[in-house]
Amino acid sequence: MKNILIAGGSGLVGKQLSNLLLKNGYEVAWLSRRNKQSQSFATYKWNPETGVIDPEAIAFADVIIVLSGENIAAERWTDKFKKKIIDSRIQVASTISNALKNHPNHVSHVIAASAIGYYGDRNDETLDENSARGDGFLAETTQQWERAYSSFDIPVASIRIGVVLSKNGGALYEMSLPVKWGIASPLGSGKQFISWIHIDDLASMFLYIMQNQLSGVYNAVATNPVTNETFTYDLKKSLCKNAISIHTPAWGMKLLLGEKSAIVLDSTRVTNKKILSAGFSFQFNQLQDALKNIYGK
Repeated sequence: MKNILIAGGSGLVGKQLSNLLLKNGYEVAWLSRRNKQSQSFATYKWNPETGVIDPEAIAFADVIIVLSGENIAAERWTDKFKKKIIDSRIQVASTISNALKNHPNHVSHVIAASAIGYYGDRNDETLDENSARGDGFLAETTQQWERAYSSFDIPVASIRIGVVLSKNGGALYEMSLPVKWGIASPLGSGKQFISWIHIDDLASMFLYIMQNQLSGVYNAVATNPVTNETFTYDLKKSLCKNAISIHTPAWGMKLLLGEKSAIVLDSTRVTNKKILSAGFSFQFNQLQDALKNIYGK
C-alpha cells in the first residue's frame, strides 16, 4: 500500500481523487496552508510562498500529486494577477523539489497537473503531446509550469487537463448558469473547440498513471471534443430546452473579460491517443453521456 501526498487536495479535483484513492486502499494526506485538519485526511502544513513544508509530509509520501495553483479565472488578468498565477505554480514545484533534496524520503513518483492551455488558440488543428507550444499567456504559463518539474531526479508525469465537467463546481457550473436562467449563449463564433473531461475520468486517469508509473506529458481530455456551439446546445437539452439561443460576440467577451477572454474564446482541439495507447479507458467519451451522468437527464 502506497502513501499519497496531495497538494491541492481540498479542491474540486483533489477531493474526487482523494476519495478514489481511499476506495482503492491507499493512504492519503494533504498539504495545506492552514492549520485546520481535514476530517477525512491527515494534513501537513506548508507555505509555497516562503518555501516551507513540514518534513514529516515528505517522510510520509511514496507519491506526490500536485494540483495546486492560483485559479486563472478568479480575477481579471492584470499584470499583477498574471504574475501571481505563474509564481504560485513555480513556488509549489520549487518547494517540493527542495524538500525532496533536503529531507530523507522515499518518494518515487510525482504527478503534476498542467493544462491544455499549453497549445493556445489553434483553430481546427488536432493537437497531441508533441505539438508545439501555442501563443498567449496560458501557453506561456503552462510551459513554465511544466519546466519547473524538469529538474526533478525522479519520474514526473505532467497532466494537461482540459475543461473539467463536475456537478460540484468548476467551469461547468459557470457555463450552465445562463442556460438555467433561460439563455443558451454560444460565445464568439461558437466554432471554437472545447476539449473536456468528466471528473470521474480525470481522477481515474491520475490513478492509472500512478499505478502504472507513467512519466512524461499526457493530455487529459475525452475522445470527442466539441465546439462551443455544440456544448451550449447539449447543455440546453440537459437543463432548459426552452432556453433562448443568443450568440455573445467575441468583442463583447473581450470587453467584459479583457485578456482573460482567451479562456472561453481560444479553440483547442486535443487528442487523448497517448493515454489510450498506454491502456487507459474512458468512461465518458460523448458529451451528452457526461452531462446525463452529471444532471441525470
